[in-house]
Amino acid sequence: MRSRRLTLSILFTIAALHANGVLAAGPDVCGALPIATVNELAHLSLTGVRSDVSEEAKSYGCSYGAGGLVSVSVIRPGGAAAFARTSSRYPNAAAVAGLGDKAVYDKRLGTIALFGDMVIDAFVPAGKMTDAQLSSIEKSLILALRNKL
Repeated sequence: MRSRRLTLSILFTIAALHANGVLAAGPDVCGALPIATVNELAHLSLTGVRSDVSEEAKSYGCSYGAGGLVSVSVIRPGGAAAFARTSSRYPNAAAVAGLGDKAVYDKRLGTIALFGDMVIDAFVPAGKMTDAQLSSIEKSLILALRNKL
């Protein structure tokens, strides 16, 4: 009987930890960076979010707006390798100062920043904005998410 109570107690503890997100494999980007914050930082009026998660790739992201116009994602662990692979495919990407350990911006890629072994990237479509405006907005999105992780 004692063994049965101990087993049930352990199962309840595991269930409670999982329900509270303690055992979750990766961050909930859509929860950590709500659409209201994205709209405020990007000066947009987007509606709708879609979670983009790949446990296999350790990639956790969120797309905002119809068709996923704006996207933000995290890769951890493995961010350093992902940063190296991605930035090597865009040799003309501009370095972004003051963001993480390393960061780059390219209009087609968005902004990617490395923080230890975690990479956070943000993409906002160009529309009528300059590269400087896009990079600034994407940097703001990355920092807003980084502060929640």
